[in-house]
Amino acid sequence: MTTGLRRCTPLAALVTALFMTGACDTTSPAPPVKPPSEEPRTTGPLSSDASSSAPTPAAPRIVGPAPADLRTLDWTKVPAPGEFCGVPGLVRFDANGEARATSTVWGLVRISRSGRHITYGDTDGDHRDEAVVYIGCDDNGATQNTQLAAGYVVYAHVGEKLAAIGSITPQKAGEYSTALAGAEFAPGRIIVHEKWWRPGDAHCCPSGDATTVWTREGNHLTPGAPRITS
Repeated sequence: MTTGLRRCTPLAALVTALFMTGACDTTSPAPPVKPPSEEPRTTGPLSSDASSSAPTPAAPRIVGPAPADLRTLDWTKVPAPGEFCGVPGLVRFDANGEARATSTVWGLVRISRSGRHITYGDTDGDHRDEAVVYIGCDDNGATQNTQLAAGYVVYAHVGEKLAAIGSITPQKAGEYSTALAGAEFAPGRIIVHEKWWRPGDAHCCPSGDATTVWTREGNHLTPGAPRITS
């Protein structure tokens, strides 16, 4: 009768042979993996450092030549940025100060420039006034909505050229789209008055007043937090 020891002997010999064969075929060991703290940091476009950097402000848009005094400008021929209404690029107006365009937010819209609501003042101390021009945006009469959005476009001299340096938009949110009620110039800033709708206000008559100070640094505008005044 075969004993248990004899049954195991062939198996032990096979294991030993396989072990010796594997030892002969083994390649050089792989280099050790560095811990995370030793891995080189990525500084290319996909690195976290690059993604956390502040975006570069948009450059002023040259829209034409500028007279020494902007009060003598024929505003009917001056285009305006349409981003405040979701319209990319510059908008050019007809003789009535209106234009139709496609908004990425509201579809077909009508953009109107006011020839009367233009305010002048000097923020950068160069003794040449800038101009703030009111522009409104509605849904072209589709729902008789009087306003979808509004903005003040700020124009300034850049050398001998006229440039749109930015659009001022309402900062205080309300029941409906907040209206712009006036602008004042001061050194390095533009003070904007807003009318906003409280819950329960009739669509005709906003009861809230707010003020937002926009700071001008070079040719860039930055809004502060809106301050409720009533």
